[in-house]
Amino acid sequence: EEALIKKRLLTQTTTARPGADPPVKKLTKKYVAYVNALAEDDANGDGADAERAREAWLKEIALYEFNMGRYRAVASANAREMEQYASASAAVDGEVRGTKDEIAELKTDLDGARLDRQHKEEYEALRRLCTQFPSRSDTTARLASLEAEIAELETESEATASKLDLRKKQFALLLHLVNELQGELAEE
Repeated sequence: EEALIKKRLLTQTTTARPGADPPVKKLTKKYVAYVNALAEDDANGDGADAERAREAWLKEIALYEFNMGRYRAVASANAREMEQYASASAAVDGEVRGTKDEIAELKTDLDGARLDRQHKEEYEALRRLCTQFPSRSDTTARLASLEAEIAELETESEATASKLDLRKKQFALLLHLVNELQGELAEE
């Protein structure tokens, strides 16, 4: 398909006016007309028709060469434009790659910053919890005082229990004596 398009472009079969022959076909017709005119002039000996056919053929060659030069200029301009496009495209692709790399780097930086922020928030939450409670030395001192108070209360409780036990015994003895006195009084 590409070869057919290239051939049509070279012979201009697609750009010829309706009913007009392509340039290569015109050139060939002029050449055939010139050769036929030469053959006729050799038979007639005149040479005027051959000279006109030669001039027409040379004009057609010049026109064809002019068109070919124009096509070469267009082709070279197209080639330059393609080179410029390729270099511009390469530059844009390079910028796109650079931007993608920069975006990837910024994403990793962002992830790192998010992780740092998360750690700072966790540290702040722990700091708040730590400030809610007294320090270890205060807690240890308070615990020691409470243990001393407990020990004091235990000794006081033991003293009170022994005193209560003594009072119970005394009260029991008193009741026993009252009972005996009542028994003696009842006998007397």
